[in-house]
Amino acid sequence: MKLEELTAEAAKLSEDDRASLAARLLHGLEKPHHGVSDEEVMSRVREADANAEVMITFDQLVSGLRFRVGHPA
Repeated sequence: MKLEELTAEAAKLSEDDRASLAARLLHGLEKPHHGVSDEEVMSRVREADANAEVMITFDQLVSGLRFRVGHPA
C-alpha cells in the first residue's frame, strides 16, 4: 500500500483513532538523541507559565543556536 493510500484511509478514522495511530507510529521511530525528558519539558512549561520573562524570541533562539554550532548570526 502506498503512503497516499494509507493517508486516505487514516483520514477516514475518528480524531481519537488518528491520534492513537499517530502515537503508535511515533513510538515506533528511533528514540531521539537528545537528553531532555518529558518531565524537564513540563518543568520548563510550568516555569514559562509562571514567569513570562524567561521566554525568548524566535530570533534569540536562532541566534543562540547559531552561536552554539559556531556559525555567525
